[in-house]
Amino acid sequence: MTSIVLIAIIALAHLAQHEFIDKFSFHIGSVRKGEYHRILTPFLVHSGWVHLLMNAMGIYYFAPTVEYFTSPTITYLIFLLSVMGGSLYTLALRFKDKNYLAVGASGGVSGLVMFTMFVDPHSGIGLFLIPVYLPAYIFGIIFVWASIILSQTGDRERISHEGHLGGLLFGGCFPALFFKLDPSAQYLLYFGLIPMILFPIFRWTFPRFFYKK
Repeated sequence: MTSIVLIAIIALAHLAQHEFIDKFSFHIGSVRKGEYHRILTPFLVHSGWVHLLMNAMGIYYFAPTVEYFTSPTITYLIFLLSVMGGSLYTLALRFKDKNYLAVGASGGVSGLVMFTMFVDPHSGIGLFLIPVYLPAYIFGIIFVWASIILSQTGDRERISHEGHLGGLLFGGCFPALFFKLDPSAQYLLYFGLIPMILFPIFRWTFPRFFYKK
């Protein structure tokens, strides 16, 4: 039920996105001017129906697992905190990029995915339309490192890899802190969650090595 409600909310918002996109997209320049609602609201607007469908599928497949291990209320909370986490993580890494703009629920979906990978690390996860499945904890580690690497390429102008990372980080903190982890999930903690925490620290400490044009 939680997944259906979330999908319905973003689908209905998408119908009015021409009115919403200028007000609710995550835009760093606007956030810097005090429009802090944009940290939460980008999940209401998408770049198109394909983008919306991809995120809806992510919610449909992963929200039920989160709800099973927690509750509907906690599932909503994890989703929204992961949306905000994606925005805040992006803001921390790209604060000087006033023209940066992102839309979509990917941060929230990433949070649901990471939660699932922590509590069910041996489930099979694969990429969309590619019939190859990896244990969830291995997929999670690859996803994290691929997102970090791609954030340093020209692909960062097309996809918000920082938003994905922030969602993954916030979504993973809840099970990492409050659940007894399977030994395999420990690998996801050490080689997935911790590198995401260290990435902004290295970016702030050695800025000349990151985000080169």
